[in-house]
Amino acid sequence: MFILALRHMKTLLRQTNTRLYFQAPGKWTDDQSRALDFRFIDRALVYAGTWGIKDIELAFAFDDPLTVTTVSLERTAVHYAAA
Repeated sequence: MFILALRHMKTLLRQTNTRLYFQAPGKWTDDQSRALDFRFIDRALVYAGTWGIKDIELAFAFDDPLTVTTVSLERTAVHYAAA
């Protein structure tokens, strides 16, 4: 019998220069578990664009705190514009 282990993925915003994660307006954290999970890429992009947050990237965090994948917003914007 196989047991499928589902991994929760968080969609976060992270400052590129400090590597801090967005937690709340004006509040950043180095702890990804305390960061705001936007759940969807679109929500994170709309939030960043609406509030003019600069020098950030999308960060995808998993259950393992060492597993974080990032994508620059410029690269994401080009991908969405081409679709």
